[in-house]
Amino acid sequence: MVTVLQIKQMVSQAYFGDAVMTETDYSRGRKLFIAEGCCANGVVTLTTGAFLSGYAGYLGADDSLNGIIGSIPVLLCTLQMFSSVVLESLRQKKFLIACFALIHRLLLSSVFFVPLVVEDNAGRLAAVVAIYVVAHFFGAFIGTGTGSWLLSLVPENIRGTYLGRKDAFAFAFTTVLSLLCGRILDWMRGAHQDLLGYYIIGLIVLSTAFTDFWCLSSIREPVQETHRRSLKAAVIDPLLDREYRKVIGLYMFWNLALQVAGPFFSVYMVTGLSLDYTYITFLGLIASSVRVVAACFWGRLADATSWLHAARCSMLLLGLVHTSWLFMTPATCLILQPILQALSGAAWGGIAIAVFSLQYQYAPADKRVTYVSANSSYAGLCGFFATLLGASLLKILPEFSVGGFKVSGMQMIFALSGVLIMLCVRYMRRLK
Repeated sequence: MVTVLQIKQMVSQAYFGDAVMTETDYSRGRKLFIAEGCCANGVVTLTTGAFLSGYAGYLGADDSLNGIIGSIPVLLCTLQMFSSVVLESLRQKKFLIACFALIHRLLLSSVFFVPLVVEDNAGRLAAVVAIYVVAHFFGAFIGTGTGSWLLSLVPENIRGTYLGRKDAFAFAFTTVLSLLCGRILDWMRGAHQDLLGYYIIGLIVLSTAFTDFWCLSSIREPVQETHRRSLKAAVIDPLLDREYRKVIGLYMFWNLALQVAGPFFSVYMVTGLSLDYTYITFLGLIASSVRVVAACFWGRLADATSWLHAARCSMLLLGLVHTSWLFMTPATCLILQPILQALSGAAWGGIAIAVFSLQYQYAPADKRVTYVSANSSYAGLCGFFATLLGASLLKILPEFSVGGFKVSGMQMIFALSGVLIMLCVRYMRRLK
């Protein structure tokens, strides 16, 4: 029988070891972070996008509310400003990160089991939103700390190539996972067993959550110096830094441009275009396949030139894609969807790793967590209000026809997002 003392020793060994890390430890940690990224992305894929939109719609959420629910993780990024005060005061962050990550994933899994406990749809929807908020509280709290831990294991000279490969593996995994789960949901919906399909998705998220926890617990963490800062310093200092203030402005602009329409793409595919989950996941397969290849290209380009150059090129491409959604209708979607999904995958192959890396690159090494947390907080708050703006525009923008071609409010919001993203690329000239 395992005693309390033995459990304490195992926890101490796993999370609070002081032994000097070897090159083997660093290499193993990088490989495990790739596996952890697959699990984390798998959980995100099954609890956002078309899966979340379909589930919330099944419980009675309209398009505007559906979009707002999808933007909750963006809003809760504001917590990172406060979490940085805690994380930077810790010599070893691994235990807190692993535990909070597990709680985050377990709560997301429980969302799908709400109908087992609550009977009426209004109560179910309220419970789902509440659990979703609490789950992303834990996820947002450790976001910057996890990113800093990862970068501490990756030398600067291979960072672009490594992040590109990590992103490629993650999206190859999530593509297979989403195809499988999309097919399951379509089978269940065809048999009028929608809830059973969502219970199965919940079980898959649950098993992925425990695998993710094992990966994080198995990665060794370099011991870092502690930095005790006040909450006031965490909020104000990044804004007083003249150069980093430009980075914060860029990320706020980017989140405004992206989130004014971002949560509504999956909603539009489910409700506006009436696409089934299998076809949506097939489109995801196209995007992910291109993204896997593109991520490696963008990573090498960033190593050869700069993260800023890679970000500008990939964002410009995404801006053109979003603008093109103005022409997305039930009549044109079978032709446009595969093309735009492929181009979107190519763009996100660069954006995901560039947006992640830029904020760390411009931050002072001894204040990295504080600066990046503040940046995520300001940008997240801006992104959430952008979604509220998008939801409000949906209710007031009229539907009209031009030469027999129908244009809805949703399509106009997509075009607005594309124009704003291209203006964001122009704003990036301020950064050196």
